[in-house]
Parts: sequence; structure tokens; C-alpha cells
Amino acid sequence: MPGQPSFYFTLFKKFQAIDHVQSATLHGAPGGGGTGFDLTSPGAPAGVFSFLAGGDTNPADSPLWAILNSRAMGNAGLTPVTITGPKAGTYPTMPVGTPQAWQDFQLTPTSNTLLDVFGTWISDGQINDTPTTVIGTKPAAPIPGPLDSGVSLFVCSMPGDTGVRPGGVPSNYWATSLIFLTDQNTGATVFPSTLTAASEYNLAAVIGNRGNTDGGIYLESGAGTGIETAAIVMIFGTSVSPGVELPSLSNLDVTATNQIYEQYFLNSAQYDVVGFRLNVQTVYNGIAAAIVASGLNLGGLTVDQWMHGPGAHLCAKVVIRDRGGSFPDYGDTPVNNNKIAQRNIAPFNADVSVTSPDPNIQCYNFVMGQPFYLKLPGAGANRLTLTADLPRDAVQLYLAVTEDAFQRFFADGRGGVIKGFQQLSCEDLCRSPLGNRAKPFPEAVVLRWGGHGNAIELPAMPDRFLIGMSLGIEYNVKKLKPGNLGEINVSHHCRIPRLTPGTCCFEIQDTLAGGFTIVATATDPNQAPSRKQSKR
Repeated sequence: MPGQPSFYFTLFKKFQAIDHVQSATLHGAPGGGGTGFDLTSPGAPAGVFSFLAGGDTNPADSPLWAILNSRAMGNAGLTPVTITGPKAGTYPTMPVGTPQAWQDFQLTPTSNTLLDVFGTWISDGQINDTPTTVIGTKPAAPIPGPLDSGVSLFVCSMPGDTGVRPGGVPSNYWATSLIFLTDQNTGATVFPSTLTAASEYNLAAVIGNRGNTDGGIYLESGAGTGIETAAIVMIFGTSVSPGVELPSLSNLDVTATNQIYEQYFLNSAQYDVVGFRLNVQTVYNGIAAAIVASGLNLGGLTVDQWMHGPGAHLCAKVVIRDRGGSFPDYGDTPVNNNKIAQRNIAPFNADVSVTSPDPNIQCYNFVMGQPFYLKLPGAGANRLTLTADLPRDAVQLYLAVTEDAFQRFFADGRGGVIKGFQQLSCEDLCRSPLGNRAKPFPEAVVLRWGGHGNAIELPAMPDRFLIGMSLGIEYNVKKLKPGNLGEINVSHHCRIPRLTPGTCCFEIQDTLAGGFTIVATATDPNQAPSRKQSKR
């Protein structure tokens, strides 16, 4: 049901902030610390679901709602509350006292209070969207030392990420970052092949604190440094592209557009998961408007045609900051800044039961943008490279660029250089078995990949300049066998000035600015799979 409250991100994280989880005492200790109510995890044996009338849509029949409601009505903490129905019994009013989180979530709002939203969630069927698989990707804690001084936040760009930079970040970090789409009804991690307009997902990401100080405004020992995260969803691209920010799942009002996810607490050397609401139609509308505003040339396609192409996918970036601080700069990447992570991965699947046309081709339209850089001599130049470990007798690759960009950068004397690709003429395309199917958009210059050692080099482009491009994957069905075919990686490097530590001087470095990965598989729907294929 689109627009429903999130149990895990909207409710459970607030229950934790109200009662002792920060200090790992009482309800925040395994087994409930002798209280009989455990908030260490959503699935704890004496956890939230053990204090609900399962399947009963009347909030008053659920002990947890009733004891919180008693406190909201002005009764003192621990005042007995008698419940009838399937969970009949006497329970103590909670919370004791008036924790700041209780004041902020229940007593201050005039609408969409914690009890309002909790009651709605119960009435709607108690849907549990706990992202269990995403939680399972959290690296082992505590984070090994030496720890940084104070609160030191980061977003995980790989399994086992400890937040140390530079070094350690994979060259295809856009395929390894711990950012996932999850099902709103089950919390399961999902990899939809298409995003339909009526769909809505949660976007979840793993964050960490490698500092020696606990962070968050709801520490039981007193307010600490606030922790804020945000998520930006963009069209498929190598570094920068038009996009929109997602609403936070910490909002009690499911219709609110506030984009800051408030991480209520994050103790030293620990990890947690943050969440955002991804309504496909809203995102589509926002990105379409951003494409129009950017002036991006789509090679003769409309915005709808570009975004609804067979290879259309989204790219997500998650950023983090101390409250009052700044999010990463426009040109920062996970390579040099641990406060940003990017997930930008798309699957390719060849159906070997479809024998015509053969060869066939699937195109992935994407955007190449100019990363931000200081305008120093020798800075700003860009380089795209394409690597793949695919059966070359069965798969051929192409890159296409819009005609206007090709003329602007690669005509004689314009500074652009193409290595390891063959430009295909109109005659070449006509003679090819693919014909014009190799052209992903009408105004395209098509380049055929020649193998390793390739590069498309462009001089520094204007600020935030965007180029429409496409990756074409040609495949011969008769030469493919079901199974994993390999990966295709497009990498975007830019010469960016970096401040030399301890000096006032800049060194221009060849920096990995972004890219994307295509995981290629072949399947035959008429055959039972030998094992389940997974997209990572």
C-alpha cells in the first residue's frame, strides 16, 4: 500500500530513541534487562511484536499502544493499564518520566503524533518492513581502532567498510556500496527489472561512526551531535546527472517532503541503517523536470523515451553530515570522501529462448557529466574507459554519443581523443546485421568497442555540462549458454586538483569520478535454473 508508515524507520527507531537503547540498559539490553520488553532489535523474542495483538486491527487491544496511550493521556509512568482481548493483562504505563524524544514525537506535534501513526499502522495490518537482509550487511562492530576523535560519520561503500579514507574503496564502488531498495511490505531487498509508476520502495543504506564519541541528539546522557543523512536519486550516469532528493522515512507524516533523515543516535564504533521513501512516479516527475531544466540533449528522444528505454535505471547517492555541517561537495566521490556512497548497478539478461532477431542488442542510455573541479591549469580533463570479461565471440559492445557532443569535442582540433573504438559510418550500420538497431537514439554517433586499452578522452567541459550517451550490448543467442556471462564496467576519470596535506599547494590527480556496472547473465525460461541468479 503506497504511502504507508514504515514500521522500522518511522516507528521502531523512535521507540528505541525513547527508551534506553542508547545506553544499552533496561529495554535497550538483551532480554529487556529484566523489564520483559526488549528494544534491541525488531525481532527480539520479547520485542515489539510480542506486545501487539497480532492480526487485531484495534490499537487499544495491543499492550504497547495502550501503555504509550496511557502516558499520552497524562498518567504517570508505571501506572497500571488493564488490557482486554487477546493480550489481556495488566501492564505498566510507559515511558517513565518525559524523555526528550517522547516530548518531540508525541507531546509537541498537533497532528501525526507517534500514537496517531502507530495506531494507523496497527489498523492497516501491522505490516513489518524491517530490512533484515540490509541489516545483515552491516559490517562487524565495534569498528576497529584507532578511532577518530569526536563523532566521525561515514556511509558504507563496500562490505566491511570501516570508513578509512583514502584507500580501500573498490574501483567499482557504485556496485559495492551498501545501498539497497527494499519492499515496503516485507523489508526484503529487491532488484526490480523495471520501475512501474504505481510502485513505491524504501531505499536503505548502512552508515557508521568511526569516532570515539557517541553521536545523536537523543543520547540518554544528554543531547549529542546531531546526525543527518540525505538520499539523491538520479538518472543512470557516470558521475553527475539530473536527479531529485527523496523524502525521509523518519517523517511521521507519510506525505511530508522533508528530505533529512534524522539518525537519532549512533554510538562510537557502531553501524546503523537509514531509510528513505522512493515513490516511482514522484521520482520520475522530478527527474523529468530536472532533465528539461538541465538542457540535456537526448539525441532526438523525448524525456519519456529516454527514461522508459529498455535499459533505464536509477542511480542513488546517500550522504551524511553532522548537524550544522555541510554535505559532501558537488565533486566529491567515495574515493576521497567517506561521507558519500553511490549505488549504480543495472542487470543485463539475454533470453536464449528468443532466437529472433539474432544478433540482438540492448542499449543502456546514460549521462556523462563534468565533475566539479577548481579551474587550475591542466585540471578538468575527462576519460571514459570500458572493460568487460565477456565471451567475445558471442557479445560485442558499443558506445554511442549524441551528434552535437561528438561534433563539439571530437571534430578536428576540438581536443577530444578516441582510442580503441571504431566509429561506424552510415554504410557500416546498413551493412551490419543489427542495422539501425545499433543507434539507441536518432542523432547518435556509434562507436564499436575494440577491446582493452580503450579510452574516450574529453577536455574540461563547462560546469555541470552533461552529455547523453548509451552503452549497447550486442549478443548472439545461438552462441550463449545460460549462466553468468561476466561484468561490464564503464569508468569515468577526471583530473581534479587535490590539496597536498600540510601545504597550501594543489596537486592535479587522475581521480575516479564515477561509473557503472552491468552484470550480464543469460537465461532460458523454458529450463529450470540450476541455481538462483542474484544481482549484486
